[in-house]
Amino acid sequence: MGFAVCVGNSPLVSMELRWVRRSKCDNNDTPRRKLNELKHAASALPRSIPIYISTLKKDINLEELRHLYTHCNHSCNRLSENGSIVENTVDMKKLRRAISRSDVVVSVFCKPHHADLVEESTRENGGAAVLYSEEESLSSSSLGDLFQDVLPLTPANGQLVGFGRAYSDYGLTASIHDLMVLPSLQRMGIGKLIVNRIIRLLTSREIYDIAALCVEHERPFFKACGFGDDRMGSTTMMFTKSLEV
Repeated sequence: MGFAVCVGNSPLVSMELRWVRRSKCDNNDTPRRKLNELKHAASALPRSIPIYISTLKKDINLEELRHLYTHCNHSCNRLSENGSIVENTVDMKKLRRAISRSDVVVSVFCKPHHADLVEESTRENGGAAVLYSEEESLSSSSLGDLFQDVLPLTPANGQLVGFGRAYSDYGLTASIHDLMVLPSLQRMGIGKLIVNRIIRLLTSREIYDIAALCVEHERPFFKACGFGDDRMGSTTMMFTKSLEV
């Protein structure tokens, strides 16, 4: 996953720079890939990109976070009408309150042109990102992108591409909510980095009973992060208020 540059003296740093790369299984040397390499050389996608990890609430731009909810098709609403989930625009006032009262927040940023490259490549190739070597990427990058590569990555000039948060009772239990990674940057280990950072922060407070609020298709991911069925056999049940017509 590359190397890490940590900012701060504490082992639980609030800012960290890492490099992530797409898994090898996404880089199959198939005829279709070779054809796409020739056809889409102008939108070269680097094999690895730098990301910036922050646990500071001040680094969260609520408008960018709302857009991430939309891109990830993730709803923070639990209202229903006739048993179906109602997808509404995220209430910014409620979102601000939720973030301010979260005990742990983890945000991941990358350079905007890297996110644009991945999204464009994925869209043009039917969901499969075309990967290029660093030399190929360098030769096809624009001068503007090269200038952006020189600048250090920070939340101020980066794009929010990953997020997760947790609540706790500051003593016994905690729960993870709203884990999201921009779809075009999934399978690069970003989600696992977020979960590991949340767990590290919670366990540093001696909180070891940690639950993850997730949907069924996300269970294998959390299982790979070390989660399992509750030993007491409990499961999550949600009270859902129905909308009045």
